[in-house]
Amino acid sequence: MKVVFLSYNSDKNFTDPYKALFRYKEALDIVKYFGDNIDISVYLHINHEGTETINNIKFNFLKSNNKFWYIPFNTNGLVKREEPDLVWIQGLKHPLQLLALKFILKRNTKIIVQHHGEKPFTGIKRSLQRLADKFINAYLFTSEGNAKEWIDNKIINNKAKCHEVLEASTYFTKKPKQESIEKTKMQGINNFLWVGRLDINKDPLTVLTGFMQYLVEYPDAKLYMIYQTEELLADVTATIESNERLANAISLIGKVPHEALPYWFSAADFYISGSHSEGSGYALIECMACGCIPVVTDIPSFRKITRDGEYGFLYKAGDVNSLTNILLQLNKINREQLSQAISSHFNECLSFQAIADTLTRVFNSLLIK
Repeated sequence: MKVVFLSYNSDKNFTDPYKALFRYKEALDIVKYFGDNIDISVYLHINHEGTETINNIKFNFLKSNNKFWYIPFNTNGLVKREEPDLVWIQGLKHPLQLLALKFILKRNTKIIVQHHGEKPFTGIKRSLQRLADKFINAYLFTSEGNAKEWIDNKIINNKAKCHEVLEASTYFTKKPKQESIEKTKMQGINNFLWVGRLDINKDPLTVLTGFMQYLVEYPDAKLYMIYQTEELLADVTATIESNERLANAISLIGKVPHEALPYWFSAADFYISGSHSEGSGYALIECMACGCIPVVTDIPSFRKITRDGEYGFLYKAGDVNSLTNILLQLNKINREQLSQAISSHFNECLSFQAIADTLTRVFNSLLIK
């Protein structure tokens, strides 16, 4: 089976192909885990042109841009020459490019499109997405719930074309608990970790308010907040300073190197998130790889990743009381047992190999039709 992995998105920040591969390894490295029956090549757009062969996989780098109406005819021509059985396109933002590619491919070439958190377009762009749907054989969403707005907006006219497949995984592994505590200097009896932007979608204020109520019963708990952006930092700081319990319990860590995160996830007892919407959940996947117990919102992608809360705890997004009620249940569980179960669930269902195996089944099902 000949498969082409194709991303039309152009990241001009990268002139070094190896740096680009490292930056996107959580999604790209899935291609390394396919069996010998799948011959895959990768096409990426950065500020560089050339090819690199790594682990017998050919990575093709081309220059392009991100204008909606721009068609990279050179890229499409190279993909055509591959004579693929299947083209696996990243993202739903490039219907025009997809249509131009379909026009030159062999009639029986299958096209799969993978969702990466995009929202449907409006106007003429949405019309083109609906037109492209006629030539798309399958869609990949982290959860069928993520496909709902695309189906409701009549962009995808057949929900049977939607398959549940994670968009990425991680190489994180659980570190020794005591070593991790020493490295991170966590001090609480019940240690919680936040990893994410401080923005409206991530909703740190709901988390802080729920945690404040939890502190009434468990005043020794601690919440460590790692964040990459600071949109709501002033509001977060004001909320913390307004309550003595919060002021004693919250540590605003800020940015840490990505390679240090396994120690934070391994030191913490719980990972906490307030997201209202996610295409998947990178930090959630990373926490579970380290056996950290998630307390996250009840949104489609998080339900899928935690298997409806079997491997973690779900609360209603934006609902302080829902979060508080969940937090108050946590001292009743066997943490070590659940942590081990979460690690096993990651290996079986969320790892690179697990995703590649799921994709292989989807690919095979399309080619036998």
